[in-house]
Amino acid sequence: MTTQKKNKYEQASMELQMAPMIDVVFQLIIFFMCSIHFKSLEGKLYSYLPKDKGGIEGPRSLPPIDEVRIKLVYSENAPLLTRIKVGNTEFPDWDSLERQIRNISPNLVTPDGLEFIPVKIDADDGIPAQSVVSVLNICKKAGVQKTEFAAKTSPSRSPR
Repeated sequence: MTTQKKNKYEQASMELQMAPMIDVVFQLIIFFMCSIHFKSLEGKLYSYLPKDKGGIEGPRSLPPIDEVRIKLVYSENAPLLTRIKVGNTEFPDWDSLERQIRNISPNLVTPDGLEFIPVKIDADDGIPAQSVVSVLNICKKAGVQKTEFAAKTSPSRSPR
């Protein structure tokens, strides 16, 4: 009789409890489905399309540009204000500069379309850093692809 009882206990302990295991597996699946983040593709897609076919090509509104230099001029009379110049044109505020940069930014590509023409920021000594950052932000918002800072030229020294 003891052997029969022993066999009953052995048979009873051999059963696997599947319901709790299935519950745990489904909870893990739901957890990972809710916490997954798909990586979005970032970057540029470069393509070379024929230029002689396709859309209607109109005349360019502005002639080709060799260089755009934004000059920030320091004034002793008003040290916190910055005079802004592009070429010979002076701008009274940041908004008018942004409008001008937006107008010329589509033309800041070489005729072959392979290289971007830089916008150079040329700041005098004494210009607040916030003014330089403002110009950099304007270029970024206007869609300028390449921005550079103009190097300072040392004053020529005469030999003694």
